[in-house]
Amino acid sequence: MKRTAVLAGITAILLAAGIAGSLYVLNHRQPQKMAEIYQNDRLLHRIDLSEVKEAYTITVDGENGMQNVIQIEPDAVFMKSATCPDGLCVHQGSISNGILPIICLPNHIRISIVSGAEEESIDAEVC
Repeated sequence: MKRTAVLAGITAILLAAGIAGSLYVLNHRQPQKMAEIYQNDRLLHRIDLSEVKEAYTITVDGENGMQNVIQIEPDAVFMKSATCPDGLCVHQGSISNGILPIICLPNHIRISIVSGAEEESIDAEVC
């Protein structure tokens, strides 16, 4: 009898924790995610990813006729194609958080995800 009561108590606690967790996730507002596209440290585009409903592309022209095509999707960004010599930026894949940016060194392009509430800050400067 005691064992049944203990199992019922544990089940009730787990059920209550699951319901509380679900309510938190449903009601918790996610911070606004902004995609920032820079070329030569100049901000070209700032896109609110939560407002993107359909995927679209942005073409950024570089020096000597080089181009980068950036795919903007709901909650994600990736380099679709690039005419740079190595194409490493294309192989970086999509980003949806601010952990790692997409960098194209030959065309001087940087794409990063920032929170809409963050102020712009400079951690380091490349000479």
